[in-house]
Amino acid sequence: MSILKKVVAGVIISSLGASPAFSATDYSSLAKPVLRLAQSDESIYFIMTDRFENGDRANDFGGLAQGDEASGYMPTDIGGWHGGDFKGITERLGYIKSMGFTSIWITPPVKQKFIQGDSTAYHGYWGLDFTTVDPHLGTEQDLMDLIKQAHTLDLKVIFDVVINHTADVIFYESGKPKTTTAEAKSKSPSWLNKLSNYNNLGNSPEVESAIEVSDFFGLDDINTKNPEVIKGWIKVWTDWITKYDFDGMRIDTFKHVDAAFWKQFVPKIREAAQQSGKNEFLIFGEVADPDSLTLSQYIVYRQTPGILDFSFQKKIIPFAQYGLDVEELAELFNQDDYFTTSYSNSGSLVTFLGNHDMGRVGRFISNGYSESELDKVLDRSKLAQALLFYLRGTPVVYYGDERGMVGSGGDKKSRQSMFATQVEEWKSEVRIGSPAIGNGSSFEGSHPLQEQISRIQGVIASHPGLRAGSQEVLIASGGLFIVNRTLKGKSYLVGFNGRDANQSIELNSLGIKQGWRLLDGGCSIDTTEPTRCTLSGRSYFVIENGTSAVNTPALANLKVTAKRTSLPTGWIEISTRVPGKDYIEVSFSARYPRKAWRHLGTSDRRTFKTEKTRGGLHRVFLHPEKFKKGSTLEIIAVIKSGDNRIQASAISKVKL
Repeated sequence: MSILKKVVAGVIISSLGASPAFSATDYSSLAKPVLRLAQSDESIYFIMTDRFENGDRANDFGGLAQGDEASGYMPTDIGGWHGGDFKGITERLGYIKSMGFTSIWITPPVKQKFIQGDSTAYHGYWGLDFTTVDPHLGTEQDLMDLIKQAHTLDLKVIFDVVINHTADVIFYESGKPKTTTAEAKSKSPSWLNKLSNYNNLGNSPEVESAIEVSDFFGLDDINTKNPEVIKGWIKVWTDWITKYDFDGMRIDTFKHVDAAFWKQFVPKIREAAQQSGKNEFLIFGEVADPDSLTLSQYIVYRQTPGILDFSFQKKIIPFAQYGLDVEELAELFNQDDYFTTSYSNSGSLVTFLGNHDMGRVGRFISNGYSESELDKVLDRSKLAQALLFYLRGTPVVYYGDERGMVGSGGDKKSRQSMFATQVEEWKSEVRIGSPAIGNGSSFEGSHPLQEQISRIQGVIASHPGLRAGSQEVLIASGGLFIVNRTLKGKSYLVGFNGRDANQSIELNSLGIKQGWRLLDGGCSIDTTEPTRCTLSGRSYFVIENGTSAVNTPALANLKVTAKRTSLPTGWIEISTRVPGKDYIEVSFSARYPRKAWRHLGTSDRRTFKTEKTRGGLHRVFLHPEKFKKGSTLEIIAVIKSGDNRIQASAISKVKL
């Protein structure tokens, strides 16, 4: 079944018999705090283990004899194993920590089918034995040592996990699935060797929801509806949690597995993590889709608590590269409201600029610029990193981006080694902010992007509102994008100039208050009233705002409204417009008349006006499928101001 729900027919929306805004009824219990999710304090460094650092050359051939071609060790070939391992990561944990990261995400550690076709499994996505580590990467003890040392440095370790498929072992003869005698029992646990535990439909079956049952580029697609498979996968990964004490999962090919599986698997994994003392076990799925509404449904329908934000990546790159599509960027953050429920919000989104599949951000940014414009490319690369770190979400940096790696494409062409490479084309490959690497190691010396990331993370560590705070868009026009970030009474202005020319910004109109100070960026301040900032081209600023008395808005005529949308989900927009510009939190609730209120979610920012969205609204979306068809619901908004005053709107009604 498609994740998109059918439009609810016959929705009638009105404001019927609205009650007085301030009655004798105490609605303070309906004011719910904004959720701060587990990953909202994290920043993640993503490592392809085989390409990071070779800490033990004895394991380069994966336990086979030195020189054995069956190992797939081909350090001069971009598709071969190159020698990176767990010991190598352990040696470089200090490097990662020095940049301010709080977590590392490593590619799948499980034992692989070493070679498939004309490539090898250096990337980790062709698993055979899911009960142990791949010998190219080291031993089980090496992995334990890595995690233990990471924890000593207060770094979390996130595993890349593959549930959808295994390595390609099954082939088809006269349409029937078979395996060779040599590979019939090559997988572990043993239930993975049963052909009945696979969908066996090939690459492109003409069936409903083919994406969930077809082979992913020929890889054996597991039947995740089978009870033995569900039970088996839960045991495999709860055992890994118990044995290795790792801290989270990035789940590969998430959308290729049916929703019913995730609704069983994820709670069991979180339960196992809690039993191991991990109350904040990180889980985020990979759904390679740039549409925010599509992504949100995996969250709000409780398949996963977190997800990679492909929509962010798509909208950020044009702005960072040329200062384009600034209104589309504002609309991206308007659509954060899709993620708001009583148990979720956009704090579950994991943001990135490029990756090991699509290619590096350096390639995207440099595309279209000549060799004589390398200064612009470096500036825009810095702008891209600032956008990643200072805007909402849990930022992920793909290893090597901090050293200006570019690459010539996606997939294999974006998976360069950090240690001294033997791939000739990588030795001469153009880099941003530094010369080609030649025979050197990317760990040597300094780099302007690495220095910038370290500085930004230092600012954020001292000002957590810049990571976990709410975000409200203030300006999205003419190449300028400015937001306000707020957490626990502390607020910040964060501005980006996507144009090449300097731009002047009047700060007073943006709510700048006495006692403000510049924390980061290229902003020249003129304190002559009105206070102005001249923001350099291709640059950004971060200003810590001062403090002043909170202006509690007058809410005597506050109303909550319901608006039918054209969304294919059939969701209904529930919103209110609160006067003023100060930070407030608005909790929305619905109920059947005279029944208990049900919390719909809490909004902590106003929408920005675009062609698609009305501006100045706090809003959530009501999901009609959670209520009885044809029923009438009462809806209310309860507002909590910065000085902790709580006031309620009139009660309106919506008929489904």
